[in-house]
Amino acid sequence: MLQLCAVLLWLSVPVVGSTSCESRNVLLEGDPSARGASLVQMRGAAIRRLWEARKAHYGQTPGALAEWEDMAQQALQPIMHHAPVAFAELKGAVERGREEGITLKVMVMLAVEYEMSMKQPTMTQRCTAFARPGLAGQNDDETPSDFLNGAEDTVFHMKGGGQPEALIFTHPGMAAYMGMNEHGLSVMWQTVDDGERAVGVPTTVLIREMLAHTSLESALQFLEHTPRTIPNNFILTDGSRVVNCEVSPKRFTATVVTKGYVAHTNHFIFDQAMQDHDVYVYEGSIQRLKAMRDMVRTHELPDGDVVVSATDLEGMLSVHPVLRDAHAGTDNDTLASMVFDSAARSMHIRFKGDPFGSFCRYQFSQSRPFMLFA
Repeated sequence: MLQLCAVLLWLSVPVVGSTSCESRNVLLEGDPSARGASLVQMRGAAIRRLWEARKAHYGQTPGALAEWEDMAQQALQPIMHHAPVAFAELKGAVERGREEGITLKVMVMLAVEYEMSMKQPTMTQRCTAFARPGLAGQNDDETPSDFLNGAEDTVFHMKGGGQPEALIFTHPGMAAYMGMNEHGLSVMWQTVDDGERAVGVPTTVLIREMLAHTSLESALQFLEHTPRTIPNNFILTDGSRVVNCEVSPKRFTATVVTKGYVAHTNHFIFDQAMQDHDVYVYEGSIQRLKAMRDMVRTHELPDGDVVVSATDLEGMLSVHPVLRDAHAGTDNDTLASMVFDSAARSMHIRFKGDPFGSFCRYQFSQSRPFMLFA
């Protein structure tokens, strides 16, 4: 019934043009250094705005800026040694942006901003995800004011340099939040935490580097063997399987699904040792997981498989409490809802502030982005 009501609401939304979709999509071509330079040319002002906003935020806490800078200094060597594509893009951005104040210090501090945010005493609960072989999607839930209310969030189309084309959703100056590449590999991420910390490659850089791999298996090997800074849940999907990875600096638990689905929110589900030390499980996470699973069950077949289309998943991500838009008792923390379709090689995304039920669609082609309505 909820989904039916949502569909009826969507049909009542007036058709809008694709200007918003086009403005959110930035093509970065060439080798990684050239892509980094283009990033600053196209989004340098947004990077500076987010940097100043986060600097002002942490500046309110004595010692926080020094701690953030120290965290960045510790991360620089692991990034250089383990994430060559991401580092080359970062270096290209610095070479182009140094005179505008976009220095190596700024870019690496933005690279570890998520890790720094996990030190804050109050945290929003972040993200609800679903994946089946060939299809994946999630909501990106964060405190809107921390990220310019989502106004500068972008999908970058990375192309050239011998790496796979990639469509990457992220905030200004941050390597990658979620995305997919031309081989149908998608990478998503949800916050979990057992309190473990270490020096390693920061989360957003891990995601960017995984999307530079040509296969799920290769990306998975990279994730397992690369030093990690903090616990996370990653979901990797291609046309034939889903691999859910609950990880920490020391632990790596991969759950492979070739038939059926995975849903995940912000508490550990598969790794019992990390579950025993979970410091981030909240009632809202449990409620959102239950809501997603309840919706998926309506698409379940007798043999245990699920038939969920991209349009179905758009709808699921738009139902409360999975969607958090200050209605139906939710907070206002959903910055974007996104779907990755491995078969169609397309990414559907609804940015914060877009008409309810409307999704921009981006593809690995010369086609112009356009607005979808369910």
